[in-house]
Amino acid sequence: MPDLQTIVKIPAPEFNISYSDNIALFGSCFSDNIGALLHRFKFNTTINPFGVLYNPASIAEAIKLLSEKETFTDDDLHYHHQLWFSYSHHTSFSAKDKTSCLENINARFLKAKEQISEANVIMLTLGTSWIYKLASTGRVVANCHKIPAREFNREFLEPSETAAVLAPVLRKLLTINPSVQFVFTVSPIRHWKDGAIENTRSKAALHLAIRQLQSQFSNAYYFPSYEIFMDELRDYRYYAADMLHPSEFAVNYLWDRVKNTFFDTQTLQYYSRVEKLVKSFSHRPFNPDTDKHQQFRDKLFKESIQLEKQLPGISFKAERNSFV
Repeated sequence: MPDLQTIVKIPAPEFNISYSDNIALFGSCFSDNIGALLHRFKFNTTINPFGVLYNPASIAEAIKLLSEKETFTDDDLHYHHQLWFSYSHHTSFSAKDKTSCLENINARFLKAKEQISEANVIMLTLGTSWIYKLASTGRVVANCHKIPAREFNREFLEPSETAAVLAPVLRKLLTINPSVQFVFTVSPIRHWKDGAIENTRSKAALHLAIRQLQSQFSNAYYFPSYEIFMDELRDYRYYAADMLHPSEFAVNYLWDRVKNTFFDTQTLQYYSRVEKLVKSFSHRPFNPDTDKHQQFRDKLFKESIQLEKQLPGISFKAERNSFV
């Protein structure tokens, strides 16, 4: 039977990801998608504490702020269209109430600040080479927050500029944890507002920048999520309704490639058990008072407690407390 796909060969990394690792993810939606699955299946994760970040300069700023800034204050907030927001954050942090906006920002920030010092795997998903700078100050913004376009200057980061922006924060992370591993990806999500041609140029520039960073950092690995999505899933069936984002099927397909690339045999075995328990705990019975269901519940609780003893970093306590 003929091959129906061109399969992307993934170079074997010189490291593995296990349940003992601390993983931090920054960047475009791929970080959110894969981070959510890592978190769901009980890996230690810190996922986009500034929200989704699209450009390399904002990703670099986020990591720098985590290592240098103590906390966010009123001076970091701005007001537009009845919403308070931060130019360092995604719109998901915006709020009508100034206090709640700041509290939400600092809750995520302070927790991530503690976790970043322990992270030994850091995944960076670059989405676009285009950046927006405030015309009044020249500051790069993580999100324009629906401010009129005339307030910004739009610029293109050349590969050398992207590498120059990211290299200092990678070196900073190495001083915190010399054994840290960097995993780069390029987001498969097209930035269609830039147009088809400029989107392609943007993605190409990101690839070249990552190549430059890999020549500088021996612990920088590239995972080809972009290539897998474009070549192995070359069909609009694998897109969401907007024809730009990956569908749920596509995200799970990429997740399988991540697992098989980074998990060793033992981790895959533990993952299989965790996955089975997570899905079992999500089961909602029609008749919870039957003896059969109570037997299922007792078995589930016993297996989860047993696995917690084997993997001390994980917990099913919340699932047990909410399970009928």
